[in-house]
Amino acid sequence: MKIYISGSIYGGQEKIETYKILIKELEKYGIVYDKQIADPEVIDKEVFQKDEEIFLNLESCIKDADILFAEITVPSLGVGYEIGLADSLGKKIIGIYDKTKINKVSTMLRGNKRIRIIEYSNIKEITDNLERYLYE
Repeated sequence: MKIYISGSIYGGQEKIETYKILIKELEKYGIVYDKQIADPEVIDKEVFQKDEEIFLNLESCIKDADILFAEITVPSLGVGYEIGLADSLGKKIIGIYDKTKINKVSTMLRGNKRIRIIEYSNIKEITDNLERYLYE
C-alpha cells in the first residue's frame, strides 16, 4: 500500500510528535510519502528547493498513493489542497483530528462523505485501529 501522509507545516507544527508516531505506524502497512512533515527543520530545508519542484513532487506522490491519511487538527491551506486533489483523483481519504484541541473540523471536510473523519483524544486510539481504518 502507498500512503500519503498530510499534516500542517506552515500553518503550525504543533502536532509534529503525532506525525512522527503516525509515520512509524503507517510504515508497517506500506510506503509512506511526505515524511518530511515530521522534520522540525523542513521549512529551513525547503529554502534550497524551488516551490514548483516541491509542488510537482508532492502532486506526483498524491497521484501515486492509494490513500491520503491526513492529520487535520491544525488548519492548513496546504493540507486542504492535498485533500481536495486526492478527492478529485478518487483516492481514499482519512482525516483524523485531536478533539482535545478542536471541537470539529471544517464543514467542507465533514460534509464530504468520501472523506472518513475520525476524532481522537489520544493518538493511541488511532494507531491501535490503523489496520481497520486503512482497509475498511
